[in-house]
Amino acid sequence: MTSNEKNFKYCHQIMKEHSKSFSYAFDYLPENERKAVWAIYAVCRIIDDSIDVHENPQILKNIHEDIITIEKNHDVENYEFKSNQMIMEALYTVSQNFTIEYQSFYNLIQTVYEDQDFEMFETDDELLNYCYGVAGTVGEVLTPVLAEQPNEETYRIARKLGEALQITNILRDVGEDFENDRIYFSKSSLSRFDVSIENNFNNGVSQQYIDLWEHHAKLAQEDYDIALSNLGVFNKEAQPIIELASIIYRGILDEVRKASYTLHRRVYVSKLDKVKMYKTIKKKYHL
Repeated sequence: MTSNEKNFKYCHQIMKEHSKSFSYAFDYLPENERKAVWAIYAVCRIIDDSIDVHENPQILKNIHEDIITIEKNHDVENYEFKSNQMIMEALYTVSQNFTIEYQSFYNLIQTVYEDQDFEMFETDDELLNYCYGVAGTVGEVLTPVLAEQPNEETYRIARKLGEALQITNILRDVGEDFENDRIYFSKSSLSRFDVSIENNFNNGVSQQYIDLWEHHAKLAQEDYDIALSNLGVFNKEAQPIIELASIIYRGILDEVRKASYTLHRRVYVSKLDKVKMYKTIKKKYHL
């Protein structure tokens, strides 16, 4: 096995460990695209982990500098990267085959860095800007891999899907985030719907909270609908994966509803339901 193959295998392993569902789905892509997704996922994972797991801004800074090095240099053979050698070598290889949206990586890094000193959002626009920063950016980075000749509309749809996934994560994790001293709903939304997350956490979910939650779920649903009605902007091989991602994550919203909007446990789409979704997509696309 060449060092290049080892690098991509390492990235693939990271994706399998942290996102089994999507790792399996992306395996349907052609080899170059598949490997590019593994590398991009691994970069995004170490960006997140630098603060979420290691709580070390220096790691984030090293990743930033390594990506700048890849952007500025056509040849980094034998270069010693500061963050993760195997992942950065894999990203460099990807950069030789695909357009890399470097600014999207930098926007992601900036958002993760700023998230260390979390402050509640004043407005829904600030929340949506955050969702762009942590997830819409990932959609942008993946776009040149998933669409052969992307235009601004392609990027817009990829951003929308990324933002929908992030809103869904927020709606799934309201209670868990509250226990970690984080409330992602904006102050203006909490005021408009007359909701205290603390009261709902301690005393049970109110109708006002459900209305607040459903308001944000509608935003996510609208973005899923945009993605699903515009699958044709992506490569044929990518379309079932994007549809599957949308269906699985949309399913999380339904699971929260089934669990009566609980703030005391994280809900999941069951393995059985995921298998049914896979089978539906495989049948639809003749995979």
